[in-house]
Amino acid sequence: MNQEKIRELLDTLNSLQENLLGLPDDMLLGIDPRDNESLEQGSRFIIDYNNSLGLFVESSSKIASLIKAHFRIDPEKDEVVEESANRQQRERLIAELDQTVPHTLEENFTYKRPFGFILGETAVKGLKTWKSLYLSVLDILQSADPEKFAALPHTDRFISNRGNPLFSNNHSILRVGEKLPSGLYTEVNLSANMIRNNLYDLLEHFGYDPKAMKIYLREDRDA
Repeated sequence: MNQEKIRELLDTLNSLQENLLGLPDDMLLGIDPRDNESLEQGSRFIIDYNNSLGLFVESSSKIASLIKAHFRIDPEKDEVVEESANRQQRERLIAELDQTVPHTLEENFTYKRPFGFILGETAVKGLKTWKSLYLSVLDILQSADPEKFAALPHTDRFISNRGNPLFSNNHSILRVGEKLPSGLYTEVNLSANMIRNNLYDLLEHFGYDPKAMKIYLREDRDA
């Protein structure tokens, strides 16, 4: 099996995973809160769906990790370019990104795919998944304030009402945990809009203006 086929397989798996994660967000928009029957049926479906989806994401993530490790291929990183230190190169990258319309963290990203973003003095392009965008932003935040970042597992703002943390030092506490360069783990069993919401809270927590972050979509480039 050639490397291009492996890349296509991993891209397909990532795309399917993110689309499936976005379905409940899409369905919630179609449920009439005034219709008890619609509300009950929709809620029951979403609960059952999320339980099964969690198992799928967990299994597919393990499969993807095995494939990446064995074939030494990671298409999520193949095209990624990040620039923050070199002003001239950063401005060139920003000019390329600004050829399409920027989006904000106040939009609906269901069934859409990211290409790049601008946050503070950092510009990134070549992204393929929301998970990659999320992890890239986390790297920026960790570099900006390592101490505050290390405290995230114990920060109430990032622990759900049910006690489920977004960050942990223990991989087993998370449904699908991704290890970060800092040694922490973060939950990645997240839809595009869940990532959007988390980023908004994280940027505020680290002193950034969430409304200043610009996101660029692959759909706009392909139009």
